[in-house]
Amino acid sequence: MGSFNQILDENATCRDMFEYFFDLSPADVAVLYSLDNETGATLDDIALRVHKDRTTVFRSLQRLVGTGIVTKKKSILEKGGYYYSYSRISKAKIVELINNREGEFHSVLQCLLKDMESEFKK
Repeated sequence: MGSFNQILDENATCRDMFEYFFDLSPADVAVLYSLDNETGATLDDIALRVHKDRTTVFRSLQRLVGTGIVTKKKSILEKGGYYYSYSRISKAKIVELINNREGEFHSVLQCLLKDMESEFKK
């Protein structure tokens, strides 16, 4: 996970921002960057793109779906069975999510500062 100091660094990258705001690992962010928002990719496709084993990619996808940045779609095969494909949400929706996270962070920080004031009065 990215640290607060890392995100404030003048050399911070968008990858650092994803790590910090969504508590993602560098591997999770690599999976995110391997996706696009138009065509879905299967677990095997993604594993090949990022040169990681399926289990590692699956864990990253679970975290990314949990954040809302990635969507998961179930598709039925004609001869039976199914598979999942994963896509990144639009850039505009990602910006909205990050803005919401930043607002939540600010609110929590304000509450903690108030708590600190009362704790230091003791």
